[in-house]
Amino acid sequence: MGAGPERRRVALGALGLLLVLGVALRWWGAGQDLYADEVATYWDVSTTDFPGLLRLVSSTAEITPPLAFVLSWLTTQPDLSVETLRLPSLVAGVASIPLVYAVGVRTVGRGAGLLAAALVTVSPFMIFYSVEARAYAVMMAMVLLSTLSMLKATESGRKRWWAAYAAFTCLAAYAHYTAAFVLAAQFGWVLVTQARARWPASIATAAALVLYVPWLPSLKGDLDSPTTTIADVLLRRFTVGSVLDDVAHWLVGFPYATAASLGTLPGRPALLLLGCSAIVGATGIYSYRGRLAEWFGGHDNRVVLVAILAVTTPVLAILQSILGTNVVSVRNLAASWPYAALTFAALVTVGGMGRRLLASALATAALGIGAAMVISDDYRRPSFSEAAQFANENGGALVDGASFTPGPLANFDLEGSRPDVPVIRLSLPAERTAPFDLFDQPTPPAEVAAEAVKLADGGPINLVTTVDANTVSGGQSKFDAGPAFVAALPDYYTEAESRVFPGMVDLKVTVFEAESEGAGRP
Repeated sequence: MGAGPERRRVALGALGLLLVLGVALRWWGAGQDLYADEVATYWDVSTTDFPGLLRLVSSTAEITPPLAFVLSWLTTQPDLSVETLRLPSLVAGVASIPLVYAVGVRTVGRGAGLLAAALVTVSPFMIFYSVEARAYAVMMAMVLLSTLSMLKATESGRKRWWAAYAAFTCLAAYAHYTAAFVLAAQFGWVLVTQARARWPASIATAAALVLYVPWLPSLKGDLDSPTTTIADVLLRRFTVGSVLDDVAHWLVGFPYATAASLGTLPGRPALLLLGCSAIVGATGIYSYRGRLAEWFGGHDNRVVLVAILAVTTPVLAILQSILGTNVVSVRNLAASWPYAALTFAALVTVGGMGRRLLASALATAALGIGAAMVISDDYRRPSFSEAAQFANENGGALVDGASFTPGPLANFDLEGSRPDVPVIRLSLPAERTAPFDLFDQPTPPAEVAAEAVKLADGGPINLVTTVDANTVSGGQSKFDAGPAFVAALPDYYTEAESRVFPGMVDLKVTVFEAESEGAGRP
């Protein structure tokens, strides 16, 4: 057996092990409580039939295209659960591992492609969004399929691959708007570098655009939606510091920047390992400097393609934010992450075999440390079900000052998290039948306190807040109404106990009990 087939066999065996590890790392979060925008996905797919879902997603209730919602609707038909709701993201996240390898084989080489697949497997960013019931993992998989189809089409010229390219390009655009950055860049690469493919690529891209035409009215509605304005307000201020922080967390950190700094996750030792990997890779490039032109030529200069796709989303998102609405956030950079992994892998696997293996081991270990941390209890999604169970045991009433969602459902409204005690919202509008808009305001804390006393009927009042209630998710902040609520309680209600439930955002349940007599109690 020749060296080529043997290397291919070894690489495929390693890829199989990465797939097993990828599934294991991602299964950790499949059954965790839904959080933030995931709650909106639950409402979207659980409250209507299929035509109703399409009408709902095409309205201003959502500002994301429909593909991921359609997939979640389909997977939840046999059984509605958090696992089935997240199944499309889980499948797409695992599928991204071999897809990155396949793109790597055709661009940066088999060894670099395998390293990139390993980085996808253990990346905290990729793990997190593989179990997020939103569109990001689905979008990344569709973009990778579009790139892979385009590469195979330019190699073979076969119409079936151009048809696949058109289909996956359209599906990527139907998954998330930010996919457009990468899709446009790869089409531009074909036009500039692949003379024989310009005409079929243009026809295939035009076909994808025609298939996207039915969504254009909804696209305009999303651009004009007040939800877009809300999202812009909730994103962190657009500054040089915030952009650098978002890009750094996108590359190597935890997606929710306020839940863990880079010094915490992946941590300084991991960052040191990653830096050492880059240094080893740089020495390899230096030792290979006389043959770099040959190396580029051997890869048909396609390493330039993955480098362009790696930077396209951050660059164009920053440009869009300068010119108009702020779209820079960790998750909105998702489309370029697989290509960033391919670019890094290409750069650190240029030199001799010893340097390649060392640089690869250091980089994989660095992100592997982050992977081990991200599956720990400290970084799971907030455990509203445990807080609900604690409130059930106490009885009385529950005041929800911790949910973060665009509505109309909140975490304590969901099956599996719903407490037996009455729930009053403190930090969200009371609206439960339609998504919130700019004019919906939370009930004043004093009114919430009066309602809680009434519903508790002499029993305890369970106040649920975040431990650091001023920072909720991804740099987003909200008014902490907890102190105002406590101040508005009657004097005969005093704090009896509290319990903290750890996660990427810690939940704190503070129990207030009514004195039997005195303190002005009626």
